Amino acid sequence: MNFQDTQLIGVLARAESTVSSLSSLLGGLVEKFAARGYSLYLVGGSVRDALLGRDMPDLDFTTDARPDHIVRLIRDWADTWRD
Repeated sequence: MNFQDTQLIGVLARAESTVSSLSSLLGGLVEKFAARGYSLYLVGGSVRDALLGRDMPDLDFTTDARPDHIVRLIRDWADTWRD
């Protein structure tokens, strides 16, 4: 194993630890989307922060669910708004 491999393993371990700390918060949300056949992915700055082992002050997601489906899925999970 070379130095770059060792660095990558460390980065992935930090990311796993950071994301795992969110599992109690996000587990129900992921399950809601999956139960309706949708995917939900953590993206953007959230991923960067996880890889760096930083706190994630906000979470960014993407999904294949349409906006109106998202609102219905999370209505009882979070405050939602529509413009």
